[in-house]
Amino acid sequence: MQAQLLHSFTSAYKTLFPGGCPACGGKIEGRGSVVARLCAACFGSVRPVSEKHCAVCEKPLEFDYEIETGQTYTCGECRLNPPIYDELRHALVYEGAVRELIHKFKYQGASGLARILAKLGECKIVPWLAGYSGAVMIPVPLHRSKLLSRGYNPPYLLALRFARMAGLKVVEGSLRRIRNTRPQFGLKADERIKNVKGAFKVLNRNDIKGRTVIVFDDVYTTGATMDACCKAIKKAKPERILVSALCRAGAD
Repeated sequence: MQAQLLHSFTSAYKTLFPGGCPACGGKIEGRGSVVARLCAACFGSVRPVSEKHCAVCEKPLEFDYEIETGQTYTCGECRLNPPIYDELRHALVYEGAVRELIHKFKYQGASGLARILAKLGECKIVPWLAGYSGAVMIPVPLHRSKLLSRGYNPPYLLALRFARMAGLKVVEGSLRRIRNTRPQFGLKADERIKNVKGAFKVLNRNDIKGRTVIVFDDVYTTGATMDACCKAIKKAKPERILVSALCRAGAD
């Protein structure tokens, strides 16, 4: 698998960005970014999530702890309407070079960009994942027809890399997308919810029952897809459900 990913990355990189930045295609002066081989401008556009955020949904806040108690702070929305998951974490804001890389990774066949994207997100995602020893990661699945058309599932490729670094197991096939839904891009919030309602089903409850499950996606937008996944997973009675994504759109 590692050899296949390396070959995939090399092929995609040389094809799309011969000697250039994988995000913009421009020339990399000197060594560029040692972390991800991006040009200086693109690397400068990479923005990590806010350090101050809600302890549950990670919504950016002006503060992240209770002034009186010193405990982590939960935003009003999560207090009034607790999400179906127990905790959400992501690494990067979906903008600039990250957005360009994700688009090429998902829609232009550049599966090898998983390595660069994982490098950009590992310092935020991996320590959090490693704190849940024994948990299983379940990448958001593609419908079979889309998987055959695209050739790979982007969340799965990223989950493999993060899981390996955190010492966790990726479980593939336990959660299936049973309806070939429309792309969520461009849909309004209520349309997104309707689009993925009942679209997922757990096939192997033994992988989930009584365990900590981390549902992983590449981009978290309104949360409609994640919620639909979590609703299906909850029926299998996990100990808890955590949600993670490489990046989040509309994180401000």
